[in-house]
Amino acid sequence: MAGLHALLVEDQSMFLELLVPVLEGIPGLVMVGTAGTAGEAVKAVQRLKPDLLILDLYLPDRPGIMVAEALQRIRPQAHLIVLSGQASSFLCPPDLQPMLHAVVDKTSAFRELRQEIKRLLQGLPQSSTPALKEAGQAPTGTDTDPLLAPAPLTQRERDVLALIGQGCSSRAIALTLGMAETTVQTHRRALRLKLGVSGSELVRLAVLQNHGS
Repeated sequence: MAGLHALLVEDQSMFLELLVPVLEGIPGLVMVGTAGTAGEAVKAVQRLKPDLLILDLYLPDRPGIMVAEALQRIRPQAHLIVLSGQASSFLCPPDLQPMLHAVVDKTSAFRELRQEIKRLLQGLPQSSTPALKEAGQAPTGTDTDPLLAPAPLTQRERDVLALIGQGCSSRAIALTLGMAETTVQTHRRALRLKLGVSGSELVRLAVLQNHGS
């Protein structure tokens, strides 16, 4: 699938600014617009009729899911990728299930979004997890490509990420967690690799996560 036209809906301006260049760097993906509210997004959907809607569920004016419903009425063959800080608890409404390609957790959005969009561009099927969730089943992992599956964060990496988001230096993190500063640096490198971000992006992402994004 070439020339996939995408609309990004995200109300956190910093997160939006970080995501746009990531998406624009994906060959075959064309960013046709962005929106920060459900009202703006519905108008953009009606005007642009995107092939792909990348949607934050929690918007300041109305629930984000209504944007997906608007797109489904106009372009039922379009694709949906949901962005959520609580991806593991998302249950897709049955009528939107055919267009849902993936649910991406914001803490790993940079890496997972690239992977899922590449799946779409390569004509690969939707991720198995959303469909299994909707059916109330536990994912088995047999239908997913292990090379595309993001590595989960360890509890220690989550602790380090939280402290990065609080503005702590590597030395301060080492003192707080009772570890060597070189170990903190190792955790930071692991976080950058797992989340697919640069050092500065890691800091911004950590700050966003600490503020409930």
